[in-house]
Amino acid sequence: MVEKIKHGSYPKESNLKYQTVKIVIVTMNSKISLAAIALLTISFMAATAQAPITVTTDKTSYSDGDTMIISGTVADQLNIPVSIVIRDSSQTPVYIAQASPGASNTYSATVVAGGSLWKNTGAYEIDVTYGGDDKTAKTTFTFTPSQSSPVSNTTSQNNTTIPAVPEFGSLSVIIFALAIISTLTLSAKIRPSFKI
Repeated sequence: MVEKIKHGSYPKESNLKYQTVKIVIVTMNSKISLAAIALLTISFMAATAQAPITVTTDKTSYSDGDTMIISGTVADQLNIPVSIVIRDSSQTPVYIAQASPGASNTYSATVVAGGSLWKNTGAYEIDVTYGGDDKTAKTTFTFTPSQSSPVSNTTSQNNTTIPAVPEFGSLSVIIFALAIISTLTLSAKIRPSFKI
């Protein structure tokens, strides 16, 4: 049964309840749609993100005079060298070098452990940077000098690669912008108009 509403009069209470329920359902549908779009955007960005640079060593511990091979991969070819810094247990730099990534996006450097700066026994850290602070990675190794020197309070650690914070590249930014625009467009189209 359809009830006609005269100009300036109000609908019956039962029709008003129906309109309220309809508005609540439309609002809930738009909230669900927004949540679904947000989840899809976040999951896509997480799936496409990869570490921009990695680093590892050929062994977990070294002594004076040992040859160390530092290697890793880069996600993108920027045509610039990878910066390599080795720090002792007190975070003092003991070695600085650069290595250029090859065509397969891999790099390596050969280092002879030891020297006048390599005085402390304990965990040493290798920091690599490729093009900026957002493209870094670290790993650690244990160093033991051949001569007796002050022992560090740092315990030895395994050679583990600490994942870098992924870079949100231009593709991810475009996808995120499109998700925002489509969300705004969708919410503008679904937005109920209230006419009484």
